[in-house]
Amino acid sequence: APLQLRELVNCRWAEEVTQQLDTLQLCSLTKHEENEKDKCENHHEKLSVFCWTCKKCICHQCALWGGMHGGHTFKPLAEIYEQHVTKVNEEVAKLRRRLMELISLVQEVVI
Repeated sequence: APLQLRELVNCRWAEEVTQQLDTLQLCSLTKHEENEKDKCENHHEKLSVFCWTCKKCICHQCALWGGMHGGHTFKPLAEIYEQHVTKVNEEVAKLRRRLMELISLVQEVVI
């Protein structure tokens, strides 16, 4: 059956999602300030290491002398952060491409 213009539904959520993603990206760029939640509970030092085994951010003292992470695998927190930022940016790009496809399809139906 042919699609009628009156049968189309406005897809407001797509624009809202992209706006929220833009906001999230801006927040992550400006959130490099140190605060209490970025400090180790035990040593009150900056979290700088990611314990791959525990999937947890820890300070360098916990990694070296904490005892709880003996034999675990560690990665620099900055490296893990960059990997996550890259992954998020790739997903944002996919969503934007899909949004453009949807806008194009809607315009084809309207015309």
